[in-house]
Order: sequence, then C-alpha cells, then structure tokens
Amino acid sequence: MKKYLPVVLASLLSTASVAGEVKNLNTYIGAGAGISKDEILDRYYNETIAAGKLFAGITYNTYSGLEASYAYLGNFANSQIQQQALALNLAAFIPLIENLRLIAKGGIYYYQLDVSSSSTGTSINSSDNGNNLTFGLGLKYNFDYRNALRAEWERYKDLGGSDVDMYSVSYSYRFGRQ
Repeated sequence: MKKYLPVVLASLLSTASVAGEVKNLNTYIGAGAGISKDEILDRYYNETIAAGKLFAGITYNTYSGLEASYAYLGNFANSQIQQQALALNLAAFIPLIENLRLIAKGGIYYYQLDVSSSSTGTSINSSDNGNNLTFGLGLKYNFDYRNALRAEWERYKDLGGSDVDMYSVSYSYRFGRQ
C-alpha cells in the first residue's frame, strides 16, 4: 500500500483540481485527524490510536456525491499491527439548519493489514489485504462556499476479521464557482 500512496494522493488532488475548473461542477478535497478503535484488538490492548485521512469528492447536486478517501487507521498492539484503507463512497448531504448538514455515506473499501512481531531474535512479518463494506455518519458545517469543517464516524466492516471505527474531524475545501 505504501508504494501506491503517492499515486493515490496525486490522483485525488489532480482529479479534484481539474474537475474544479469545469463550470458548475462541485469538487472538494480535505484532510482530517482523529482516533480509531479495532473491535477485537481493543479487548486485549484497550488502545485508542491516532488516525488520519485524505479525501476528495464530486457532488452531483446539493444533496449527493461520490467521495474517494485514504485512511491511515493506525498502529495497534504496541505497533505490531498497522491498518490502512482506500474507500469509495456514495455520500448524502442532508440540510439540517443553515450551513449545517448531516453526512451519510456508504461504499466499499480495500484494506491492507501489516503484522510484525519479533521474539527471541526472530522477526516475523506478514500482511493481509481484502475488501468489504464501509459506512459512516457525520456533521458538516460550511463556513462559506469554499470552507467547511466535518466531524465523522466511519466503520470499516471486517477489516482483517474485525470491525474498525474511525472518529475524525476534517477540513474540506470546495473548488468551482458559486
């Protein structure tokens, strides 16, 4: 996954910026930070892990869009397990009050899970990858046409045999014309 990260980031940024030049096409990019919890590992290690994400999206209208994201879900089990995911979601933006919207999204994701362990001088490294469903809820506050702040909860179903939750706060910037 690390070797693909520069390509993914360049694709997200170039797609959003090129699409932003097209009149009346609403595109956005964003980044966020937060925490993640692995359902199974939490039973044994009781860890809250620092996490982060990058995302880009295209909105079809005021209420719906398509969003791609990369999520670094953190290092668990004393840094022996590292989790990350690429996701593609359909997103709904439901107005609550002026400048505040409910975000509901769902889609698919591809994950990579890296496990490393060293005991008695022997180092063991393995990795697992696959895909499954993801979904989430959140709130988005628009400061103005271009700038917004988002607070979200996202679930990655069955990531390496366990559900992983990510709670994040993100900033997003919208391209295009008003």
